[in-house]
Parts: sequence; structure tokens; C-alpha cells
Amino acid sequence: MVSIITATFKSENYLKSYSKHLQKFADFLLAKNFPFEVVIISTLPSAKEKEMLNSLAKQFWCRVIEFNTRGLYAAWNYGLSKARGDLLGFWNVDDIRFPEAIIEAASLSQKGADIIYFPFIIKRYLRLGFFSIPVIKTKIQGKILEFERNKFSTGMYCGPHFMFARDAYEKNGPFDEQFKIAGDFDWCTRAAVSNFNFALAKNYSGIFRVDGQGLSAGVNQTLQAENNVVYTRRRVKEKTVPVPEKLMLEYNISNIRVQEKWLKAQDLTPNDPY
Repeated sequence: MVSIITATFKSENYLKSYSKHLQKFADFLLAKNFPFEVVIISTLPSAKEKEMLNSLAKQFWCRVIEFNTRGLYAAWNYGLSKARGDLLGFWNVDDIRFPEAIIEAASLSQKGADIIYFPFIIKRYLRLGFFSIPVIKTKIQGKILEFERNKFSTGMYCGPHFMFARDAYEKNGPFDEQFKIAGDFDWCTRAAVSNFNFALAKNYSGIFRVDGQGLSAGVNQTLQAENNVVYTRRRVKEKTVPVPEKLMLEYNISNIRVQEKWLKAQDLTPNDPY
């Protein structure tokens, strides 16, 4: 079975669209008799969010679980602990996922792939008050996604919709909950240096929405600081950029935080000591 995890927090503006696309996604997979579940981790939900998620929670393939700890990667780790599937992945509440890619990913996993990643579409919007106007659509495909271990260990080429086998997650370790934005980047670089089997799917995974409201939208110093942490862990300090020292001091480079526990980062990537 495949488990898709969505983490929500102050997501009222996206839940109506998400619910519509999720229902179409589910209907497609149900028609194919494809085993899947959707686990929604709803962090500190408002009354409106609870109301909007209530109809989804009635679907047998969907579970909505309330969570009281802020942080995207804390929600991801918690969702993964509750997921029942052998193949795992995420659906950002403001994105769209294509079900054909999920079926292909399951096939690749059965053939031995540990990490599956996809071509995908970036759709950029211009925010005008309460309205979002689509302005450009870009397909990320082709040579840029060709797997090279060194490239993938120092850059985020897995995209926003990568998936992974449960065994790979257990071996690679949890997402570092120190991060606000770059936890997926960190996790994927750890996987790259740990010799997991990466597979590029043929189907597009979906649409990654950029409207200036998401965590990773634009260039900001928090993202730059977190990228610096990853580059330092991967021993490519030449890629780091100057940021205020106080920002860097917020991160423990040598350790990964999971809830209130700390794990040695190098223990999670034994083939890449630093």
C-alpha cells in the first residue's frame, strides 16, 4: 500500500482546492483497485480547518489526525509514524498530485527502487489581494534530473514530490525537525550519500505551486541559512552564502533533532563522515 501524507497548518485558503483535487486523485486510484491511504496531519487546526477536513475524514481511505507541535518536518515524521504503507510520500496542501505517477512509483519500488522522484510542473502565481493569477508554468524534466550521486548529495534534485520505501526511511532516519524549509533537501542528500537506489519516473508527479506564500517561496535568509547547514554537512562549504551569524547559531549542524531527542548526523550517513 502507498501512504500519502499531507501536513496542514493555517491552510484554510488551500483546503477547498486540495479537497477537490484529492477526491479526483482518490477516485482514479479506486477505479484501478490500487491500494492507498491519505494521512492528513492537521497541526493546531482552527475551527474552520476542522470543518473543512471533516468531509475528507469520512472517506475510508483518509485519516485526519490532529497534531499539537508546530513545524512541517515534525508533522511529516509524525505522519510517517502513523502511515501503514510500504511506499511513502507527501502532498503539499497547495499542490496538485497526479495519480498515474503514484502507480508508476509503486511499480518502481517493487523493482527495487528506494527513492523515486519525478519530472514535475512549477506553476507560478501573482498575488493580487485575495486573488491569485497564474503567470507562468515551467516543466522540470530531462537532463537536469539525471541521477548522479555527487550531484544529488549536494543539491535538491529530488523535487517536491519524491517518494521512498519504508525501509529506506528507517535506514536513512527521520527528517531533521530543526529545519523550517530545507528538511527535505537535507534528507535527500543523506539518502544520496548512503547509496540508496534512486529511480526517475516517467510520469509527471504533479504541480508545485509558487505564489509567494509558501515556506520556500522566493529567496530568504532562513532558507539560505538552512541550505548552509546542509552544505556544511555535505562538506561543500564553497556553496554556502553569507547570512547573519545569529541565524546560523539557531542550528546544530552536528546533530538532528527529532522531537526532544538529538541524533548524531554523521551516524545517519556513515559513508559520508565530516
